[in-house]
Amino acid sequence: MQIKKKEVKEKIYNNAIKIFKAKGYKKTTMKEISEKSKVPIGNIYIYYKNKADLFDSIVFEVYSNLKYSHIHEKLANITNDFEKTPRKLLKCYIENVIAKPTEFTILFDSSSGTKYENFVEELVDMRWEKTKSIIPSNGDPEFVRLLLKSGITSIIDICKKYKNDEKLLRYYLVKFDYFFRSGIVGTRKEK
Repeated sequence: MQIKKKEVKEKIYNNAIKIFKAKGYKKTTMKEISEKSKVPIGNIYIYYKNKADLFDSIVFEVYSNLKYSHIHEKLANITNDFEKTPRKLLKCYIENVIAKPTEFTILFDSSSGTKYENFVEELVDMRWEKTKSIIPSNGDPEFVRLLLKSGITSIIDICKKYKNDEKLLRYYLVKFDYFFRSGIVGTRKEK
């Protein structure tokens, strides 16, 4: 009996992923998930409280891993050999997109209408809190914040583009990181 329950839950989960990816959270209905899964809608509610709970079960692991990595990366510990080695933060992105590529994509592309819809801004805010103290006195904080958002968005886009080729993913993330970090701190206001 336990195997059957696990199979039903996996069936719901796997079909929900397909629909969320194709239509996004807002346009997906539990009825569609029920029909695609061939599981009566009432039975879906045995496994998931509601659509938000089902969506949460799909993206929460990737969300929490990335958030944790952003919170706990210490800027002072980042080495200068960024031309060759991805830093821990980028390793976290690589591990998550390789392990759960569809869930990663859904988190960033299909979460409008959920508690995750502003996740990129959340990541930018976390990076900003760590970065603002190292901006030189003649630096332009608004420009640095803009670069941070651009950097995070670029990392996410690189991950989505190369999620099926780990070697290229690593290569491009390391190259991007080198390009990005070789000049961000020196941004200054022109007088």
